[in-house]
Amino acid sequence: MAGKTSRLRQVGTMKIGFRTAGFHKRPIAEALQVLGGLGYDGVELCLEHPDCRPEALTEADAARLAEGCAAAGLEVASVSYHADFEGPEQRRRNTVRGLGLVPAFGADVFIINGRRTEPDEAAAWRDLHEALELLLPRARDLGVRIAIEPEPGLAVSDSAEMRRLLDAEPGGALAVNLDVGHAFLTDPDVCESIRMLGSDIAHTHVEGMASGVHQHLLPGEGDLDLIAVCRTLAEIEYRGYCTLDLFNIADNPADWATSALQAMRRIIAQARE
Repeated sequence: MAGKTSRLRQVGTMKIGFRTAGFHKRPIAEALQVLGGLGYDGVELCLEHPDCRPEALTEADAARLAEGCAAAGLEVASVSYHADFEGPEQRRRNTVRGLGLVPAFGADVFIINGRRTEPDEAAAWRDLHEALELLLPRARDLGVRIAIEPEPGLAVSDSAEMRRLLDAEPGGALAVNLDVGHAFLTDPDVCESIRMLGSDIAHTHVEGMASGVHQHLLPGEGDLDLIAVCRTLAEIEYRGYCTLDLFNIADNPADWATSALQAMRRIIAQARE
């Protein structure tokens, strides 16, 4: 009973973040003010945002953004760069550049993903391995964890592939950003995936998800049992962020962020029962 009580208490201390990619049509300063005002604990700074492009930012710019987060009452939960729209060389340059800025943001998690496996799966995996050979030594020097996000259709598409990659790259610099909605689509059991990945989970993305449909929904919508997910994260003593990841919200991101936070708080409250 004592162990269960401790786990339920930990559910109640889960920190909720929001990805700034949803505000890509708004100035980043506005996004921070909105999210801080709503009561979010932190943000994932997405370097695809026009105000945060890695090729344009200096370390001083990154430090000022970190100060803006703090002024809004927000932690920098993570920094990410999902450059699906860029060619391999530009993507690699900007990813390396983004990694170098992470300490200036005051963060220690840098989220990336693999390339699409169509039309050339071998090339996608080769590109990922070459990128990791470049990134991991730098990450170790910076004290940053490279968190790969498994996603359907990409190199590293599911938790089993992620586990194999982690086992092949010991040393602690490589981790996983577990998008629980993606895992719901690709894995036999999300909660078992959480247990399998364990302490290698550096960060999570959370959203609702319907069975067999890759569409990010408000937490609690669809078929994914987020109450069970929260309880399992507490079970493995995960202390990172649950960062809400919603797409196609740029026309009214504040409304979506409001609804998502309310829904996630309800789920966490239910997970404690």
